[in-house]
Amino acid sequence: MQFNTKRLVIRPVTPDDLAASFEHRSCALTSRYIGEPASYEQAKQRLLEGCKPWHAQENERLALAITLQSNERLIGELMFKYVNKESLIGEIGYRLHKDYIGQGYAYEAVSVFIEHLFVEQEVMKITALCATENTASWKLMEKLGMQREGHLRRHFQLTTQRADAYYYGLCRE
Repeated sequence: MQFNTKRLVIRPVTPDDLAASFEHRSCALTSRYIGEPASYEQAKQRLLEGCKPWHAQENERLALAITLQSNERLIGELMFKYVNKESLIGEIGYRLHKDYIGQGYAYEAVSVFIEHLFVEQEVMKITALCATENTASWKLMEKLGMQREGHLRRHFQLTTQRADAYYYGLCRE
């Protein structure tokens, strides 16, 4: 699975992406609403899991690299998994390197990813979660047309504290 946008190439992750993946996964800034920054071994394990063939089984992650067309630099990652395969409900996730936040790359990547999932996969509904304090993430979800469907109390363990989460959904028309 690979597709392009005006500025990006979205493609499967490969073992060669480890250094760039570790760079954003180990960053305290980009991890603050997700959890502890990843160690090298944790980033390696997560990346290698993402390199395995995807069979679209429930809770099996599809991991994709967000790369710049201009120089092929990995600037982030996308994730999809079915959370209820029988009902065709999936969940997306995304993360960008700190140097590329606020430049429209997340919207560009996630919007084409959602379109691809609705067209190419059997998905009736796409969901996403974020910490309530992660304003940039929930504003992105709303810009993508997702609707806030829930407020989950103390849903995430973030470093030393628990955090509430917003739950968003988008149904295929």
